[in-house]
Amino acid sequence: MRVGLWRKGEGTAQAEAAAAQPAPAPARSSPAIAGDIDLRALGDTLARKRDWIILPTVLAAVLSIAAVNFITPRYKSEARILIDGRENVFLRPNADRAEERAALDAEAVTSQVQLVLSRDLAREIIKNNKLAERPEFDPVLQGISPLKSLLALSGIVRDPFSMTPEERVLDAYFDRLTAYAVDKSRVIVVEFQSWDPDLAARVANSIADGYLVLQQNARQQ
Repeated sequence: MRVGLWRKGEGTAQAEAAAAQPAPAPARSSPAIAGDIDLRALGDTLARKRDWIILPTVLAAVLSIAAVNFITPRYKSEARILIDGRENVFLRPNADRAEERAALDAEAVTSQVQLVLSRDLAREIIKNNKLAERPEFDPVLQGISPLKSLLALSGIVRDPFSMTPEERVLDAYFDRLTAYAVDKSRVIVVEFQSWDPDLAARVANSIADGYLVLQQNARQQ
């Protein structure tokens, strides 16, 4: 009986001693600050994904170098035309109405831009500069590449053989020609592109000269 009591008292004393000891402090974890970047985790992610980064970059660089080396550069030349808004007083008795003429300037310049882009003037320029004899403007003269033939069969591009020689040259001509009016002015800018810089300058000047001839003929008539 004494032994039992002594053991019971000993267990009670041990429990009291354990309760008296302070509990260990919980481990503190540093709170993550919002917006911080874990550079180590980022570096590990990039290292694991390096193949997906390096291979597309190298492929894009190779394609860019190949495109630069194989694509023929185009040279652009520019000519500017000043539209003379003066009118003949004999043809227009009310020539002193300057406000009305100023209001029509924007529409008149836009109409002249369409005249520069007319097919009649284009045929004259093509004839004078013999553009139809150049493979640049008629791709059939140098042969059609297999890739372009495949694209033509699939309908992505027009088949050159289904077009007349004049249509092929006109299509290439207008693809290289740009004409627009300078804002708030009576100036028309004519831009022409070609593989040959001398030809680009010559055609741009020919377009300006041809336009002036058309205007002179129209006034004479």
